Amino acid sequence: MPRTFRPSLVLRDKLALLSAGGAALAAIFLYFPALFGAFVLDDWSLPLGQAANRQPFTASLAGLRPVLMFSYWLNCRLWGDAPASYHVVNFLIHVINSGLVFFVLRRLLEMASWEQSRGRIAAAIGAMVFLIHPLQTESVSYIAGRSESLASFFLLLAYTVFLYRRREAISWRAAIAVLILFGLAVKTKENAVSLAGILLLTDTMWPKAFSLEGPRKNWRLYLLMLPGVLVAAIAIFRMLATAGTAGFSTGSFKWYEYAFTEARAIFTYVRLAILPIGQSLDHDFATSHTIFERGAIVYIALLIGLVALAVRWRHKLPLTCFGLLMFLVWLAPTSSFVPIDDALVERRMYLAMIGLILIACEAIQRWEWRAPAVTGLVTVVVLVFGAFCYERNKLWGRPETLVALAAAEARHNPRPMLNFADFLIQHDHCDEAVLYLKRAERILPNSYFVKASWGRTLACLGRPQQALLVLQQAAMLRPCSHVYEWIGLVYGGMGKLDEARDAIRKSIEMDPRSAEAHSALALWYESVHDLDSAELEYRRSLALDPEAPAIRANLRRMTQLRNKGSADRQRLFSD
Repeated sequence: MPRTFRPSLVLRDKLALLSAGGAALAAIFLYFPALFGAFVLDDWSLPLGQAANRQPFTASLAGLRPVLMFSYWLNCRLWGDAPASYHVVNFLIHVINSGLVFFVLRRLLEMASWEQSRGRIAAAIGAMVFLIHPLQTESVSYIAGRSESLASFFLLLAYTVFLYRRREAISWRAAIAVLILFGLAVKTKENAVSLAGILLLTDTMWPKAFSLEGPRKNWRLYLLMLPGVLVAAIAIFRMLATAGTAGFSTGSFKWYEYAFTEARAIFTYVRLAILPIGQSLDHDFATSHTIFERGAIVYIALLIGLVALAVRWRHKLPLTCFGLLMFLVWLAPTSSFVPIDDALVERRMYLAMIGLILIACEAIQRWEWRAPAVTGLVTVVVLVFGAFCYERNKLWGRPETLVALAAAEARHNPRPMLNFADFLIQHDHCDEAVLYLKRAERILPNSYFVKASWGRTLACLGRPQQALLVLQQAAMLRPCSHVYEWIGLVYGGMGKLDEARDAIRKSIEMDPRSAEAHSALALWYESVHDLDSAELEYRRSLALDPEAPAIRANLRRMTQLRNKGSADRQRLFSD
Protein backbone atom coordinates (compact mmCIF):
# COMPACT_ATOMS: atom_id res chain seq x y z
CA MET A 1 0.00 0.00 0.00
CA PRO A 2 1.56 3.35 -1.03
CA ARG A 3 2.40 5.84 1.66
CA THR A 4 0.29 8.96 1.99
CA PHE A 5 1.66 12.32 3.01
CA ARG A 6 0.57 13.63 6.36
CA PRO A 7 0.23 17.42 6.24
CA SER A 8 1.30 17.78 9.87
CA LEU A 9 4.58 15.97 9.16
CA VAL A 10 5.25 18.00 6.01
CA LEU A 11 4.58 21.21 7.90
CA ARG A 12 6.79 20.09 10.75
CA ASP A 13 9.65 19.29 8.38
CA LYS A 14 9.28 22.68 6.70
CA LEU A 15 9.35 24.40 10.08
CA ALA A 16 12.46 22.43 11.00
CA LEU A 17 14.18 23.50 7.78
CA LEU A 18 13.15 27.11 8.28
CA SER A 19 14.39 27.04 11.86
CA ALA A 20 17.73 25.58 10.78
CA GLY A 21 18.07 28.22 8.06
CA GLY A 22 17.19 30.98 10.51
CA ALA A 23 19.78 29.70 12.99
CA ALA A 24 22.44 29.65 10.26
CA LEU A 25 21.62 33.22 9.22
CA ALA A 26 21.73 34.35 12.85
CA ALA A 27 25.13 32.68 13.23
CA ILE A 28 26.45 34.45 10.10
CA PHE A 29 25.38 37.78 11.59
CA LEU A 30 26.98 37.00 14.97
CA TYR A 31 30.28 35.74 13.54
CA PHE A 32 30.60 38.17 10.64
CA PRO A 33 32.70 40.77 12.58
CA ALA A 34 35.42 38.16 13.13
CA LEU A 35 35.67 36.92 9.54
CA PHE A 36 38.25 39.54 8.55
CA GLY A 37 40.39 39.36 11.68
CA ALA A 38 44.14 39.03 11.12
CA PHE A 39 46.42 36.15 12.11
CA VAL A 40 47.31 36.33 15.80
CA LEU A 41 49.53 34.51 18.35
CA ASP A 42 49.56 30.73 17.64
CA ASP A 43 48.26 31.34 14.10
CA TRP A 44 51.77 32.40 13.09
CA SER A 45 53.22 29.00 14.06
CA LEU A 46 50.81 27.22 11.68
CA PRO A 47 51.35 26.53 7.96
CA LEU A 48 49.10 29.38 6.85
CA GLY A 49 49.17 31.66 3.83
CA GLN A 50 52.19 31.33 1.56
CA ALA A 51 53.83 29.05 4.11
CA ALA A 52 51.14 26.47 3.33
CA ASN A 53 51.44 27.06 -0.41
CA ARG A 54 55.17 26.32 -0.29
CA GLN A 55 54.64 23.02 1.51
CA PRO A 56 54.26 19.81 -0.51
CA PHE A 57 51.30 17.62 0.21
CA THR A 58 53.41 15.12 2.15
CA ALA A 59 54.78 17.83 4.46
CA SER A 60 51.26 18.68 5.58
CA LEU A 61 50.86 15.11 6.87
CA ALA A 62 53.90 15.22 9.16
CA GLY A 63 53.77 15.65 12.91
CA LEU A 64 51.26 14.78 15.62
CA ARG A 65 48.26 16.45 13.96
CA PRO A 66 48.39 15.55 10.25
CA VAL A 67 44.61 15.90 9.66
CA LEU A 68 44.62 19.42 11.11
CA MET A 69 47.71 20.48 9.14
CA PHE A 70 46.28 19.00 5.95
CA SER A 71 43.12 21.07 6.48
CA TYR A 72 45.19 24.27 6.58
CA TRP A 73 47.18 23.18 3.50
CA LEU A 74 43.98 22.36 1.59
CA ASN A 75 42.36 25.59 2.80
CA CYS A 76 45.19 27.62 1.28
CA ARG A 77 45.33 25.66 -1.97
CA LEU A 78 41.60 26.02 -2.62
CA TRP A 79 40.81 29.51 -1.33
CA GLY A 80 44.04 31.45 -1.05
CA ASP A 81 46.14 32.81 1.77
CA ALA A 82 43.96 35.61 3.19
CA PRO A 83 42.97 35.13 6.86
CA ALA A 84 39.29 35.46 5.87
CA SER A 85 39.36 32.12 4.02
CA TYR A 86 40.52 30.32 7.17
CA HIS A 87 37.88 32.10 9.27
CA VAL A 88 35.11 31.10 6.85
CA VAL A 89 36.13 27.42 6.92
CA ASN A 90 36.24 27.51 10.73
CA PHE A 91 32.76 28.99 10.77
CA LEU A 92 31.37 26.35 8.39
CA ILE A 93 32.85 23.57 10.56
CA HIS A 94 31.11 25.10 13.58
CA VAL A 95 27.74 25.28 11.80
CA ILE A 96 28.02 21.61 10.75
CA ASN A 97 29.01 20.67 14.30
CA SER A 98 25.91 22.43 15.63
CA GLY A 99 23.78 20.31 13.31
CA LEU A 100 25.47 17.16 14.60
CA VAL A 101 24.90 18.33 18.18
CA PHE A 102 21.17 18.50 17.37
CA PHE A 103 21.16 14.84 16.32
CA VAL A 104 23.23 13.81 19.36
CA LEU A 105 20.92 15.65 21.78
CA ARG A 106 17.78 14.35 20.10
CA ARG A 107 18.95 10.75 20.40
CA LEU A 108 20.13 11.13 24.02
CA LEU A 109 16.79 12.69 25.02
CA GLU A 110 14.99 9.87 23.27
CA MET A 111 17.08 7.36 25.24
CA ALA A 112 16.05 9.23 28.40
CA SER A 113 12.39 8.53 27.47
CA TRP A 114 11.50 12.06 26.39
CA GLU A 115 8.43 12.40 24.20
CA GLN A 116 9.55 12.69 20.56
CA SER A 117 8.29 16.17 19.67
CA ARG A 118 9.39 17.61 23.00
CA GLY A 119 12.82 16.05 22.63
CA ARG A 120 13.17 17.47 19.13
CA ILE A 121 12.37 21.00 20.34
CA ALA A 122 14.78 20.69 23.28
CA ALA A 123 17.51 19.36 20.97
CA ALA A 124 16.99 22.28 18.56
CA ILE A 125 17.26 24.79 21.41
CA GLY A 126 20.35 23.03 22.75
CA ALA A 127 21.98 23.06 19.31
CA MET A 128 21.18 26.78 19.02
CA VAL A 129 22.87 27.44 22.37
CA PHE A 130 25.88 25.43 21.19
CA LEU A 131 25.94 27.47 17.96
CA ILE A 132 25.82 30.96 19.49
CA HIS A 133 27.37 30.56 22.93
CA PRO A 134 30.19 33.11 23.32
CA LEU A 135 32.53 30.52 24.86
CA GLN A 136 32.64 28.81 21.45
CA THR A 137 34.13 31.85 19.72
CA GLU A 138 37.72 30.89 20.55
CA SER A 139 37.31 27.55 18.74
CA VAL A 140 35.76 29.31 15.74
CA SER A 141 37.11 32.86 15.41
CA TYR A 142 40.66 31.97 16.43
CA ILE A 143 42.19 30.29 13.37
CA ALA A 144 44.38 28.10 15.60
CA GLY A 145 41.16 27.05 17.38
CA ARG A 146 40.35 24.83 14.40
CA SER A 147 42.20 22.04 16.21
CA GLU A 148 39.26 21.91 18.63
CA SER A 149 36.35 22.37 16.21
CA LEU A 150 37.71 20.03 13.52
CA ALA A 151 38.51 17.28 16.03
CA SER A 152 34.99 17.79 17.41
CA PHE A 153 33.56 17.34 13.90
CA PHE A 154 35.02 13.83 13.66
CA LEU A 155 34.11 13.05 17.27
CA LEU A 156 30.49 14.11 16.76
CA LEU A 157 30.28 12.10 13.54
CA ALA A 158 31.65 9.04 15.32
CA TYR A 159 29.25 9.53 18.24
CA THR A 160 26.32 10.01 15.84
CA VAL A 161 27.14 6.75 14.06
CA PHE A 162 27.31 5.04 17.45
CA LEU A 163 24.02 6.49 18.71
CA TYR A 164 22.05 5.88 15.49
CA ARG A 165 23.28 2.34 14.79
CA ARG A 166 20.59 0.14 13.26
CA ARG A 167 20.81 -2.62 15.85
CA GLU A 168 21.19 -2.45 19.60
CA ALA A 169 24.39 -4.48 19.32
CA ILE A 170 26.72 -2.56 17.02
CA SER A 171 27.68 -4.23 13.74
CA TRP A 172 31.25 -4.70 12.51
CA ARG A 173 30.63 -2.13 9.77
CA ALA A 174 29.38 0.53 12.19
CA ALA A 175 32.18 -0.26 14.65
CA ILE A 176 34.81 0.19 11.92
CA ALA A 177 33.20 3.50 10.87
CA VAL A 178 33.31 4.75 14.48
CA LEU A 179 36.94 3.65 14.79
CA ILE A 180 38.01 5.41 11.56
CA LEU A 181 36.34 8.67 12.60
CA PHE A 182 37.85 8.31 16.07
CA GLY A 183 41.31 7.93 14.51
CA LEU A 184 40.82 11.03 12.36
CA ALA A 185 39.81 12.98 15.47
CA VAL A 186 42.92 11.89 17.42
CA LYS A 187 45.11 12.84 14.45
CA THR A 188 43.49 16.27 14.56
CA LYS A 189 43.99 16.83 18.30
CA GLU A 190 45.24 14.45 20.96
CA ASN A 191 42.54 15.17 23.56
CA ALA A 192 40.04 13.43 21.24
CA VAL A 193 40.95 10.22 23.11
CA SER A 194 38.16 11.26 25.50
CA LEU A 195 35.64 9.75 23.04
CA ALA A 196 36.53 6.30 24.37
CA GLY A 197 35.27 7.38 27.78
CA ILE A 198 32.13 8.95 26.29
CA LEU A 199 31.20 5.76 24.41
CA LEU A 200 31.74 3.62 27.49
CA LEU A 201 29.80 6.08 29.65
CA THR A 202 26.88 6.04 27.19
CA ASP A 203 26.80 2.25 27.12
CA THR A 204 26.90 1.96 30.91
CA MET A 205 24.19 4.62 31.47
CA TRP A 206 21.57 3.54 28.93
CA PRO A 207 19.19 1.80 29.00
CA LYS A 208 20.01 0.97 32.65
CA ALA A 209 22.31 3.16 34.74
CA PHE A 210 25.72 1.62 35.53
CA SER A 211 24.97 -1.68 33.84
CA LEU A 212 27.50 -3.68 31.80
CA GLU A 213 24.77 -4.82 29.43
CA GLY A 214 25.65 -2.15 26.84
CA PRO A 215 29.42 -2.81 26.73
CA ARG A 216 28.76 -6.55 26.46
CA LYS A 217 26.46 -6.04 23.47
CA ASN A 218 28.93 -3.67 21.78
CA TRP A 219 31.98 -5.87 22.34
CA ARG A 220 32.91 -5.58 18.66
CA LEU A 221 33.53 -1.85 19.01
CA TYR A 222 35.60 -2.13 22.18
CA LEU A 223 37.59 -5.05 20.80
CA LEU A 224 38.56 -2.98 17.75
CA MET A 225 39.12 0.16 19.80
CA LEU A 226 41.34 -1.26 22.53
CA PRO A 227 44.60 -1.63 20.51
CA GLY A 228 44.20 1.84 18.96
CA VAL A 229 43.47 3.48 22.31
CA LEU A 230 46.52 1.81 23.87
CA VAL A 231 48.80 2.87 20.99
CA ALA A 232 47.42 6.43 21.09
CA ALA A 233 47.80 6.59 24.88
CA ILE A 234 51.43 5.43 24.69
CA ALA A 235 52.22 7.96 21.92
CA ILE A 236 50.53 10.79 23.83
CA PHE A 237 52.30 9.97 27.10
CA ARG A 238 55.63 9.82 25.28
CA MET A 239 54.90 13.24 23.85
CA LEU A 240 53.85 14.52 27.27
CA ALA A 241 57.11 13.26 28.78
CA THR A 242 59.19 15.54 26.53
CA ALA A 243 56.95 18.39 25.34
CA GLY A 244 57.79 21.84 26.65
CA THR A 245 54.28 23.25 26.95
CA ALA A 246 52.32 20.15 27.99
CA GLY A 247 53.07 17.09 30.05
CA PHE A 248 55.22 16.18 33.00
CA SER A 249 58.29 18.05 31.73
CA THR A 250 56.64 21.46 31.67
CA GLY A 251 58.11 23.85 34.21
CA SER A 252 54.85 25.65 34.91
CA PHE A 253 53.21 23.04 37.16
CA LYS A 254 53.86 19.88 39.08
CA TRP A 255 51.15 17.31 38.40
CA TYR A 256 49.46 17.75 41.77
CA GLU A 257 49.57 21.56 41.49
CA TYR A 258 47.83 21.27 38.15
CA ALA A 259 45.18 18.96 39.63
CA PHE A 260 44.49 21.41 42.47
CA THR A 261 44.28 24.30 40.00
CA GLU A 262 41.98 22.45 37.58
CA ALA A 263 39.50 21.66 40.35
CA ARG A 264 38.95 25.42 40.54
CA ALA A 265 39.08 25.85 36.76
CA ILE A 266 36.21 23.38 36.23
CA PHE A 267 33.87 25.56 38.28
CA THR A 268 35.08 28.64 36.40
CA TYR A 269 34.12 26.91 33.14
CA VAL A 270 30.64 26.27 34.53
CA ARG A 271 30.31 29.89 35.61
CA LEU A 272 31.43 31.13 32.18
CA ALA A 273 28.92 28.81 30.52
CA ILE A 274 26.08 30.25 32.60
CA LEU A 275 27.27 33.87 32.69
CA PRO A 276 29.97 34.54 30.06
CA ILE A 277 31.45 37.64 31.70
CA GLY A 278 35.22 37.88 32.01
CA GLN A 279 36.22 36.00 28.85
CA SER A 280 39.84 36.33 27.81
CA LEU A 281 42.16 35.28 25.03
CA ASP A 282 44.68 34.25 27.71
CA HIS A 283 43.14 33.84 31.16
CA ASP A 284 45.10 35.04 34.18
CA PHE A 285 44.27 32.02 36.32
CA ALA A 286 46.38 31.73 39.47
CA THR A 287 48.00 28.41 40.46
CA SER A 288 47.09 26.45 43.59
CA HIS A 289 50.50 25.15 44.67
CA THR A 290 48.96 23.33 47.64
CA ILE A 291 45.56 21.79 48.26
CA PHE A 292 44.70 24.67 50.60
CA GLU A 293 45.89 27.57 48.41
CA ARG A 294 43.02 29.60 46.94
CA GLY A 295 40.50 27.18 48.43
CA ALA A 296 41.40 24.25 46.14
CA ILE A 297 40.32 21.73 48.80
CA VAL A 298 36.83 23.28 48.86
CA TYR A 299 36.44 22.91 45.10
CA ILE A 300 37.75 19.34 45.16
CA ALA A 301 35.29 18.43 47.90
CA LEU A 302 32.46 20.15 46.03
CA LEU A 303 33.32 18.32 42.81
CA ILE A 304 33.43 14.94 44.57
CA GLY A 305 30.15 15.74 46.31
CA LEU A 306 28.39 16.66 43.05
CA VAL A 307 29.56 13.49 41.34
CA ALA A 308 28.47 11.40 44.35
CA LEU A 309 25.02 13.02 44.35
CA ALA A 310 24.63 12.57 40.60
CA VAL A 311 25.52 8.87 40.89
CA ARG A 312 23.17 8.41 43.83
CA TRP A 313 20.27 10.06 41.98
CA ARG A 314 21.09 8.45 38.63
CA HIS A 315 17.63 6.86 38.37
CA LYS A 316 15.77 9.97 39.47
CA LEU A 317 17.93 12.42 37.45
CA PRO A 318 19.47 10.33 34.64
CA LEU A 319 20.26 13.24 32.30
CA THR A 320 21.86 15.27 35.09
CA CYS A 321 24.05 12.34 36.09
CA PHE A 322 24.98 11.56 32.50
CA GLY A 323 25.48 15.25 31.60
CA LEU A 324 27.79 15.91 34.56
CA LEU A 325 29.90 12.83 33.88
CA MET A 326 30.00 13.64 30.15
CA PHE A 327 31.13 17.19 30.97
CA LEU A 328 33.99 15.86 33.12
CA VAL A 329 35.02 13.16 30.62
CA TRP A 330 35.28 15.68 27.74
CA LEU A 331 37.46 17.88 29.97
CA ALA A 332 39.54 15.06 31.46
CA PRO A 333 42.50 15.05 28.98
CA THR A 334 43.20 18.76 29.58
CA SER A 335 41.72 19.43 33.02
CA SER A 336 42.82 16.66 35.34
CA PHE A 337 46.39 15.97 36.49
CA VAL A 338 48.46 16.06 33.28
CA PRO A 339 50.08 19.53 33.35
CA ILE A 340 49.56 21.97 30.48
CA ASP A 341 50.98 25.49 30.42
CA ASP A 342 47.48 26.94 30.12
CA ALA A 343 45.41 26.30 33.24
CA LEU A 344 42.17 27.68 31.77
CA VAL A 345 41.39 27.85 28.06
CA GLU A 346 37.92 28.60 26.72
CA ARG A 347 38.08 26.31 23.70
CA ARG A 348 38.30 23.28 26.00
CA MET A 349 34.60 23.85 26.65
CA TYR A 350 33.65 23.27 23.01
CA LEU A 351 32.24 19.74 23.44
CA ALA A 352 31.95 19.83 27.23
CA MET A 353 29.11 22.32 26.65
CA ILE A 354 26.91 19.40 25.55
CA GLY A 355 26.98 17.92 29.04
CA LEU A 356 25.81 21.19 30.59
CA ILE A 357 23.04 21.49 27.97
CA LEU A 358 21.74 18.05 29.00
CA ILE A 359 21.71 19.12 32.66
CA ALA A 360 19.75 22.27 31.70
CA CYS A 361 17.22 20.16 29.75
CA GLU A 362 16.47 18.01 32.78
CA ALA A 363 16.34 21.03 35.10
CA ILE A 364 13.66 22.71 32.96
CA GLN A 365 11.72 19.47 32.67
CA ARG A 366 11.80 18.85 36.43
CA TRP A 367 10.57 22.37 37.22
CA GLU A 368 7.57 21.68 34.96
CA TRP A 369 7.42 25.23 33.70
CA ARG A 370 4.55 26.15 31.45
CA ALA A 371 5.18 26.77 27.78
CA PRO A 372 5.10 30.63 27.96
CA ALA A 373 7.64 30.64 30.81
CA VAL A 374 9.95 28.26 28.94
CA THR A 375 9.59 30.32 25.75
CA GLY A 376 10.44 33.48 27.66
CA LEU A 377 13.48 31.88 29.30
CA VAL A 378 14.77 30.52 25.99
CA THR A 379 14.27 33.91 24.31
CA VAL A 380 16.24 35.69 27.05
CA VAL A 381 19.04 33.11 26.95
CA VAL A 382 19.35 33.29 23.15
CA LEU A 383 19.34 37.10 23.14
CA VAL A 384 21.90 37.36 25.95
CA PHE A 385 24.24 34.72 24.52
CA GLY A 386 23.81 36.18 21.04
CA ALA A 387 24.72 39.68 22.26
CA PHE A 388 27.81 38.41 24.07
CA CYS A 389 28.79 36.31 21.03
CA TYR A 390 28.51 39.31 18.70
CA GLU A 391 30.57 41.54 21.02
CA ARG A 392 33.20 38.84 21.40
CA ASN A 393 33.46 38.44 17.63
CA LYS A 394 33.88 42.19 17.23
CA LEU A 395 36.99 41.80 19.39
CA TRP A 396 38.18 38.83 17.30
CA GLY A 397 37.92 41.16 14.32
CA ARG A 398 40.57 43.30 16.09
CA PRO A 399 42.82 40.64 17.67
CA GLU A 400 45.37 43.21 18.83
CA THR A 401 42.66 44.52 21.17
CA LEU A 402 42.18 41.03 22.60
CA VAL A 403 45.93 40.80 23.27
CA ALA A 404 45.91 44.24 24.93
CA LEU A 405 42.92 43.36 27.14
CA ALA A 406 44.52 40.10 28.25
CA ALA A 407 47.74 41.96 29.14
CA ALA A 408 45.87 44.64 31.08
CA GLU A 409 44.02 42.03 33.16
CA ALA A 410 47.03 39.77 33.81
CA ARG A 411 48.29 39.56 37.39
CA HIS A 412 49.65 36.02 37.72
CA ASN A 413 50.22 34.95 34.10
CA PRO A 414 53.15 36.77 32.39
CA ARG A 415 52.45 35.48 28.89
CA PRO A 416 49.73 38.03 27.96
CA MET A 417 52.11 40.79 29.02
CA LEU A 418 54.92 39.38 26.86
CA ASN A 419 52.60 38.90 23.88
CA PHE A 420 51.47 42.51 24.06
CA ALA A 421 55.01 43.75 24.67
CA ASP A 422 56.11 41.97 21.47
CA PHE A 423 53.21 43.58 19.61
CA LEU A 424 54.28 47.03 20.87
CA ILE A 425 57.91 46.39 19.90
CA GLN A 426 56.89 45.37 16.37
CA HIS A 427 54.90 48.61 16.04
CA ASP A 428 57.67 50.86 17.48
CA HIS A 429 55.87 51.65 20.74
CA CYS A 430 58.78 50.38 22.80
CA ASP A 431 58.36 52.89 25.61
CA GLU A 432 54.87 51.49 26.28
CA ALA A 433 56.27 47.93 26.42
CA VAL A 434 58.42 48.77 29.48
CA LEU A 435 55.46 48.73 31.89
CA TYR A 436 54.32 45.26 30.81
CA LEU A 437 57.86 43.86 30.88
CA LYS A 438 58.39 45.10 34.44
CA ARG A 439 55.19 43.34 35.51
CA ALA A 440 56.21 40.15 33.69
CA GLU A 441 59.68 40.23 35.26
CA ARG A 442 58.22 40.38 38.76
CA ILE A 443 56.41 37.09 38.06
CA LEU A 444 59.24 35.40 36.08
CA PRO A 445 62.51 37.02 37.21
CA ASN A 446 64.86 34.72 35.30
CA SER A 447 62.97 33.81 32.13
CA TYR A 448 64.39 33.63 28.61
CA PHE A 449 61.23 35.11 27.17
CA VAL A 450 61.23 38.09 29.52
CA LYS A 451 64.92 38.80 28.96
CA ALA A 452 64.62 38.44 25.17
CA SER A 453 61.76 40.96 25.13
CA TRP A 454 63.71 43.28 27.44
CA GLY A 455 66.73 43.12 25.14
CA ARG A 456 64.71 44.01 22.05
CA THR A 457 62.97 46.82 23.92
CA LEU A 458 66.26 48.32 25.19
CA ALA A 459 67.72 48.18 21.68
CA CYS A 460 64.61 49.91 20.34
CA LEU A 461 64.98 52.61 23.01
CA GLY A 462 68.58 53.32 21.93
CA ARG A 463 70.38 51.61 24.83
CA PRO A 464 72.53 49.04 22.99
CA GLN A 465 75.00 48.21 25.78
CA GLN A 466 72.19 47.26 28.17
CA ALA A 467 70.34 45.46 25.37
CA LEU A 468 73.42 43.39 24.55
CA LEU A 469 73.95 42.40 28.17
CA VAL A 470 70.33 41.27 28.62
CA LEU A 471 70.26 39.38 25.28
CA GLN A 472 73.46 37.54 26.22
CA GLN A 473 71.77 36.50 29.48
CA ALA A 474 68.81 35.26 27.42
CA ALA A 475 71.20 33.27 25.19
CA MET A 476 72.66 31.57 28.27
CA LEU A 477 69.18 30.57 29.39
CA ARG A 478 68.11 29.33 25.97
CA PRO A 479 70.58 29.39 23.06
CA CYS A 480 68.51 29.71 19.88
CA SER A 481 68.58 31.29 16.43
CA HIS A 482 66.39 34.26 17.30
CA VAL A 483 68.46 35.52 20.23
CA TYR A 484 71.74 35.37 18.26
CA GLU A 485 70.11 37.19 15.38
CA TRP A 486 69.07 39.99 17.78
CA ILE A 487 72.58 40.04 19.32
CA GLY A 488 74.06 40.39 15.84
CA LEU A 489 71.76 43.30 14.99
CA VAL A 490 72.68 45.10 18.22
CA TYR A 491 76.40 44.60 17.53
CA GLY A 492 75.86 45.95 14.01
CA GLY A 493 74.12 49.04 15.37
CA MET A 494 77.14 49.62 17.65
CA GLY A 495 79.53 49.40 14.68
CA LYS A 496 81.11 46.14 15.91
CA LEU A 497 80.92 44.44 12.54
CA ASP A 498 83.04 41.35 13.23
CA GLU A 499 81.02 40.47 16.33
CA ALA A 500 77.81 41.15 14.41
CA ARG A 501 78.84 38.81 11.58
CA ASP A 502 79.78 35.99 13.96
CA ALA A 503 76.49 36.22 15.91
CA ILE A 504 74.34 36.30 12.76
CA ARG A 505 76.17 33.36 11.20
CA LYS A 506 75.68 31.41 14.42
CA SER A 507 71.97 32.24 14.17
CA ILE A 508 71.86 30.79 10.63
CA GLU A 509 73.78 27.69 11.71
CA MET A 510 71.19 27.06 14.42
CA ASP A 511 68.28 27.56 11.99
CA PRO A 512 69.20 27.63 8.28
CA ARG A 513 65.54 28.20 7.38
CA SER A 514 65.18 31.42 9.38
CA ALA A 515 64.20 34.17 6.92
CA GLU A 516 64.92 36.81 9.61
CA ALA A 517 68.48 35.53 10.13
CA HIS A 518 69.27 35.63 6.38
CA SER A 519 67.80 39.12 6.21
CA ALA A 520 70.02 40.19 9.14
CA LEU A 521 73.07 38.80 7.31
CA ALA A 522 72.03 40.75 4.20
CA LEU A 523 72.01 43.93 6.28
CA TRP A 524 75.50 43.09 7.49
CA TYR A 525 76.72 42.66 3.90
CA GLU A 526 75.20 46.03 3.08
CA SER A 527 77.14 47.61 5.95
CA VAL A 528 80.44 46.35 4.45
CA HIS A 529 79.32 47.39 0.92
CA ASP A 530 79.13 43.84 -0.46
CA LEU A 531 75.96 44.42 -2.46
CA ASP A 532 76.12 41.17 -4.43
CA SER A 533 76.19 39.06 -1.26
CA ALA A 534 73.51 41.26 0.32
CA GLU A 535 71.18 40.70 -2.64
CA LEU A 536 71.84 36.95 -2.51
CA GLU A 537 70.90 36.81 1.20
CA TYR A 538 67.77 38.87 0.60
CA ARG A 539 66.73 36.41 -2.11
CA ARG A 540 67.31 33.49 0.24
CA SER A 541 65.27 35.25 2.89
CA LEU A 542 62.44 35.97 0.45
CA ALA A 543 62.42 32.34 -0.72
CA LEU A 544 61.88 31.30 2.90
CA ASP A 545 59.20 33.93 3.56
CA PRO A 546 57.62 35.26 0.34
CA GLU A 547 54.93 37.09 2.34
CA ALA A 548 57.33 39.47 4.12
CA PRO A 549 56.88 42.97 2.61
CA ALA A 550 59.99 44.34 4.37
CA ILE A 551 62.23 41.70 2.79
CA ARG A 552 60.68 42.31 -0.62
CA ALA A 553 61.19 46.08 -0.25
CA ASN A 554 64.83 45.58 0.80
CA LEU A 555 65.44 43.34 -2.20
CA ARG A 556 64.00 45.97 -4.57
CA ARG A 557 66.16 48.62 -2.96
CA MET A 558 69.24 46.41 -3.27
CA THR A 559 68.55 45.70 -6.93
CA GLN A 560 68.18 49.43 -7.60
CA LEU A 561 71.49 50.16 -5.83
CA ARG A 562 73.30 47.49 -7.84
CA ASN A 563 71.78 48.73 -11.11
CA LYS A 564 72.73 52.30 -10.21
CA GLY A 565 76.29 51.16 -9.46
CA SER A 566 76.52 49.34 -12.80
CA ALA A 567 75.24 52.42 -14.67
CA ASP A 568 77.78 54.66 -12.88
CA ARG A 569 80.63 52.30 -13.79
CA GLN A 570 79.51 52.23 -17.45
CA ARG A 571 79.46 56.03 -17.56
CA LEU A 572 82.95 56.13 -16.00
CA PHE A 573 84.38 53.80 -18.66
CA SER A 574 82.58 55.60 -21.51
CA ASP A 575 84.08 58.91 -20.32
